[in-house]
Order: sequence, then structure tokens, then C-alpha cells
Amino acid sequence: MISNEGEKIVDNENSLKAGDRGPTLIEDFLARERLAHFDRERIPKRVVHARGYGAYGEFELYQSMSDVIIADFLQDPAKKTPLFVRFSQVIGSRGCNETVRNV
Repeated sequence: MISNEGEKIVDNENSLKAGDRGPTLIEDFLARERLAHFDRERIPKRVVHARGYGAYGEFELYQSMSDVIIADFLQDPAKKTPLFVRFSQVIGSRGCNETVRNV
């Protein structure tokens, strides 16, 4: 195998790691190149079309969660926070059989 830079690659199945079971190192340019190529690959039948609905409203807390989290809107039960929630699903066009999709 030859890399994008024209260098011969002897082993493209293993990555540079920090120790035997450590994380993959960022210095492993071959692994980064493989991942970048994979991320940019577009398979037309795998392109998803999300459809859905959204709802505006207000989030109101029942009791303070200050013992669990420090987010400001989860501290004061009297505070109302504006909210938008999106519900979506991946579906085919109108009349498409739902059993043929493979998400």
C-alpha cells in the first residue's frame, strides 16, 4: 500500500500507541490519514434524510438540583427557561417501505 504522500506502507493495520494498551497517538499520521479518508467518504445509499418536528416551550424545575449539578438553570425552581426541542427520525420518501432502510 502507498500513502497519499507516495510512501510505501508496510503495516497499515496497527497504530502507534502509548504503551501496550494505551491510546492511539496523534503523531501516527497514517492512522489520521485513514480516519480522514473514511470520514470524507460518501456512500450515496447511506445518506440519511432526517425529518421531524420541533416544539417551543418553557422548562420549569420542580426542585433544585444544586447537589448534583452546577448548571444555572437547574438551581432555582422558580426560574423558567425558554426551550426548543427537536424530535426527528430517519425515514424514506412518502410511500417508502420502512423495513428496507438500514440506519
